[in-house]
Order: sequence, then structure tokens, then C-alpha cells
Amino acid sequence: MKKENILVVVLVVLAVAGGYIYNTTKSSEPLAQGVIPLKPESKTAVENSSKINESDISWKGYTPGLALAGKTNKPIFLYFSATWCTYCAKLKQTTFKDKRILEYLEKNFVSIQVDTDKNQKLSNEWKVRGLPTLWFLEPDGTKINSIPGYLNANQLLLVLKYIHTKSYSTTSFQDFMKQG
Repeated sequence: MKKENILVVVLVVLAVAGGYIYNTTKSSEPLAQGVIPLKPESKTAVENSSKINESDISWKGYTPGLALAGKTNKPIFLYFSATWCTYCAKLKQTTFKDKRILEYLEKNFVSIQVDTDKNQKLSNEWKVRGLPTLWFLEPDGTKINSIPGYLNANQLLLVLKYIHTKSYSTTSFQDFMKQG
């Protein structure tokens, strides 16, 4: 092997090893795209979380929210978060305070918030691996899709419109973005 090739291989190995070490020793630091790994499992599991008053969104507990969605035939916005999560706090302070988001969610969705520390069992059932995690469901609870990480208000509003209009059943998200 030439000296240049050996040097490139060594540099790549060092970069990969450094990234691995950095991410495993700094687990409380945000990862790419605003996803924060979950803390180790808590021994307490709560089946239903009550309304969490973290923003002006009318958050419902998991079981009451599913029941309400079935009655009102509204899709579900399921938000997994924790108090220690940096990007959850950023969502709360920015995206979830945007008037357009508040109005769109209130009119078109049943919003459910789950604290992953208080409800590890539910978080595990949904295979939540990082925070924040946003799930979108049919009114009957059927999974549509999820998005990990932080979204600004414009991004979230576009996703909400995509889900609410059921465009996901006929159009890719990329094509939907081109239309709007």
C-alpha cells in the first residue's frame, strides 16, 4: 500500500473512533438533527399521563386522547418528551408557541404528550429511542409515521397539513412540498 493510502485509512479510523467516543461519553449532548438519546429506563411506569401544561397546546393524556380522537375522528399528534430534553424545551419555547401551530393543532388534531420518564412502558411500546419524537396517527390509532428531533414552526405546519389532508396516502412528502 502506498503511504498516502495508509495515511487516509488511519485518518478515517481516527475520525470514526473519535466520533464514537465523543457520542458515547457525551450522551446528554444533542445528536445530529436535534435527537437526544433517552435516559436509562425508569422503574416507574405510568399507564396514563394526565394533561401536561407545558405550553398553550391542549395536551391530552394517552388513553383519554386516543378515546377523544376516535370520537371526534381527528388524527393524533403524539409527542414524546422529557423535562431534561434540550430540544423538547426548544420546541416548547418556539414551535409550540407559534400561533399557526396552536390553531392548526387545536382545530385539526388531538394532541397527546407523553413524558418518557414518567411513562417508560409506553415509550418502550412505541420504540422511542431519542427525544423529541413526534408520531402521527389515524383517529383509530393506526400509525402513519414519526419524526425524530426538532422542527421549527414552518416545518411542523407543513407536516401537519400533509397529515391532516391525508396527502400521505396519494403523494410523497417531497411532492407535497413542491405543491405548497
